[in-house]
Amino acid sequence: MQVLDEAHLLNIGIASQHQGRGFGARLLRQAMTNAAQNGAHWMFLEVRPGNARAVALYRHFGFHEIGRRKDYYPARQGREDALVFQKELPACR
Repeated sequence: MQVLDEAHLLNIGIASQHQGRGFGARLLRQAMTNAAQNGAHWMFLEVRPGNARAVALYRHFGFHEIGRRKDYYPARQGREDALVFQKELPACR
């Protein structure tokens, strides 16, 4: 989803049997490229702190944590925070 110069990544889902094979990286790279080509300067996303693979992927691609939404997600035992990440996208015009 893009609003003005911001792109918001809502979800990347990789079936568990296909995780760790580079599919998430390819999808994220393409999402960033598409957003930049369409005028986005920033990309934002949210992720559960417990989703270590996703957190590592986003950090690898240069996303930085800019905030935390307390008790955002329902969890098996109560609630879980959401980490809010941001990345400045390169100009692609």
